[in-house]
Amino acid sequence: MSEETNAVVSTGPSESEGDLRASDGRIPGRRGLATRQKLLDATLTVLDTVAYRDLKVVDIARQASTSPATFYQYFPDVESAMLALAGNLSEAWHADLRKLVTNRDWDTDPDSAAHVVADGMLEFWTRHKPVLRVLDLTSMEGDLRFREIRTFLLAGATDALMELAAERKIPGDPMASAGVVVGMLAHVANHQHGLERWGVSHELLVDTVAGIIRRTIVGLP
Repeated sequence: MSEETNAVVSTGPSESEGDLRASDGRIPGRRGLATRQKLLDATLTVLDTVAYRDLKVVDIARQASTSPATFYQYFPDVESAMLALAGNLSEAWHADLRKLVTNRDWDTDPDSAAHVVADGMLEFWTRHKPVLRVLDLTSMEGDLRFREIRTFLLAGATDALMELAAERKIPGDPMASAGVVVGMLAHVANHQHGLERWGVSHELLVDTVAGIIRRTIVGLP
């Protein structure tokens, strides 16, 4: 092991000290953390060009201008690197997706608020599509680790929409309404480029999704 993993440093909110341990159990130092992040960035870059099951350590190492041996100093396998990327994304965006709903004027301008939420969610999926498609795939396959990350990621927006539906006394169960809307948003966002190829413009897609949010959560036509 190189000197990169000798010193113990404080970690950010997205990963615990245990999550950051190198393969031999030590906590990376400053240089080691930089190398680890470089490997994660390389994983994300390669993932944007290949299917998750075709992701290989040798390609990640080449993208990071390092060796497979260096990769294995920090991650035992590709799956571990993917879990780190997914966990970082969920921590960073859990609160932001909630704010996307709560920082809106639903009383005086519900139409604009619904459009902001719809557009924001679609933009989020476009920006983070490589990681999110892996979360969807592994969750559908029954991997509880990825499923829990995906659930936590979407919980911020789901809770906020549930509270909004409850406040406005929308008929039916607020959690069911919120869960269905967020699930729909996630599914539509995953397929928005395909819909656009079929001739559905981004603007029309946002208008349609916003209308569903307005009717289901706000109770307006």
